[in-house]
Amino acid sequence: MEFRKTALTCAFATLFAVSGVAGAQSGGGQEGGAPPPEQQGAMPGADVDLSEGTIDDFVDAFVEVQKVNEDFAQRLEDATDAEEAQALHQEAQEEMVQAVEDTGMNAEEYNEVAMALQNDPELLDQVVQMAEERQ
Repeated sequence: MEFRKTALTCAFATLFAVSGVAGAQSGGGQEGGAPPPEQQGAMPGADVDLSEGTIDDFVDAFVEVQKVNEDFAQRLEDATDAEEAQALHQEAQEEMVQAVEDTGMNAEEYNEVAMALQNDPELLDQVVQMAEERQ
């Protein structure tokens, strides 16, 4: 059980970094994934839609993000220099954002659900189980 939560948390952290990339790609984001000024100071997970449909979309997105993460893990380990590793990391992040968007969510929504799940261990356990069933 602890291993599953650790893997899920690592995947969340991976996409958290992506939100800055997604925002920069859309032209209106802030570097580093900082929340817009109107959201700064808000409680993490506040006002997040955790309906069955959103959770279902999140699980689909999470499974796809994991596939991208696994695909790039070995390639990153085999990188011969920092420049190559940075390029691969950027490519992986872009593919993760696309995988999330292909499920109907965006990176910001995905990250909001991920943070809310970290504050709800029971729902997190359900999400982990759902993700394992879909892999």
